Order: sequence, then C-alpha cells, then structure tokens
Amino acid sequence: MTNEITEKAGLLADAIARSTELADLRSTEDAMAADESAQKLIAELQKAQEQFMKTQQENGEPSEADKKIVDEIETKVEANAAIAAYMGAQDRFTEMLDQVNSILAGAIASPGGCSCGEDGCDSGGCDTSACGSGGCSCGSL
Repeated sequence: MTNEITEKAGLLADAIARSTELADLRSTEDAMAADESAQKLIAELQKAQEQFMKTQQENGEPSEADKKIVDEIETKVEANAAIAAYMGAQDRFTEMLDQVNSILAGAIASPGGCSCGEDGCDSGGCDTSACGSGGCSCGSL
C-alpha cells in the first residue's frame, strides 16, 4: 500500500470517527443501555427469538401463536423511544458508510478511476459514463 493511500485512509477514518453519525450512534447506544425498559424488551425479544428458532429446528414450522408472540414483542421494541432512536442512528451511520463504500467501489470499477466524490456530487448519484473523458457527471443512476 502506498503512503498516499495509507495517509488518505487515515484521514477518512478520522473523519468517520468525528462524524455526527457516529457520535449520534454512540450517544443513542448509551441511552438505550441506560434505559431499563429498553433492556428488558431486548432481553424478552432475544428469549422469544431463541425459543422460536428452537421450535423451528425441532418441529419444522413454528405455530401461528409462536409467530404472534415474537411479532408482539417486536412491536413493543420498535415503539420504545430509546431503541427507536438507536435504530435510526444506526441506519444513518450505515447509510454514510454505504455512501463511502459506493464512492470507493465506483472509483475502482471506473476505467478512468474517477468517482462521484471528485466533482462534489451529493447523494444524487453519479453517472460514471463520463469517466475517462473529463470526469463524472452528477445525476440519478
């Protein structure tokens, strides 16, 4: 790996570490861990899912009652404010990482090595067909 790549990877890692997405993920995770009702719901869901899987392995298809129990607990989990905040923060962080990965993959896959990041495209997508002839163009894929 060249020094330039290593240096830029370090800069990217630092930027991700300082991102609001990661800060939000960590703070909502801490809040969820401190929320006793959230922890009880998570434990209840894990126990119900384990029982569901055990039933499925032993008997094949779980009963409708088994499915209903898991669904009801999942509904309670999704309604918990601390868990919902954490799940939202997790989605936003994952989306940011997916965008970074997409830019990297686009640069590697493109014949000219260009990526959406070079010409400042936001999340509107990138048409890499212009790569090799002066750069990428922004727009929906």
